Amino acid sequence: MAKRKVLVVDDEEDFAKALKIRLKANGYDVVIAHDSIQAIMMVYQENPELIILDILIPGEDGFSVTERLKQAEATRPIPIIFLTGVPGDEGRAYQSGASGYVMKPYRPEELLKIIQKALEIKGPQTGQEVERTIDDAF
Repeated sequence: MAKRKVLVVDDEEDFAKALKIRLKANGYDVVIAHDSIQAIMMVYQENPELIILDILIPGEDGFSVTERLKQAEATRPIPIIFLTGVPGDEGRAYQSGASGYVMKPYRPEELLKIIQKALEIKGPQTGQEVERTIDDAF
């Protein structure tokens, strides 16, 4: 079975590399982008099955990237999980089309469960639907 590809978008290179190592250790193929332009280019070049996205990245912020990807038919079904140190933007994240919202520092097991659930549900689901499904799993 082929590994599922995840795009990690974070301007903190050490954080992105550490997350890549953790995800690879859990069976994912991981590619990294460090700004909004790279992120959008890599979505079309790499065709990830899921995106983990920081809010504060160079160029457009994570909300703008999410809104742009959710407007395009080809990229709309890709689940996007915000992984960020910015508190209080959970509602805005879900309004922009995110499937999940995790605060840094994060609990690895929590993030992995959210990723797994988002990939199972994959599609134009709302974040709240994904979250309810995750809550039901516990």
